Amino acid sequence: MSIDKEICLSADTAATTESITEVRSEATLLKAGALQNAIFNSANFSSIATDAKGVIQIFNVGAERM
Repeated sequence: MSIDKEICLSADTAATTESITEVRSEATLLKAGALQNAIFNSANFSSIATDAKGVIQIFNVGAERM
């Protein structure tokens, strides 16, 4: 195999490895986000988060019931 082909294969392998890593990272983030959301919404108290201006950004089921 020529050096050029080896370099090309090496670059292809690196790109594939990077793509696989990105997909796995994204899946991990989605799982973590789903878990955080489930915990947030299953709390037995109301929770409301605002930005620096006081505008509500997120609230849980307990806050909806208020």
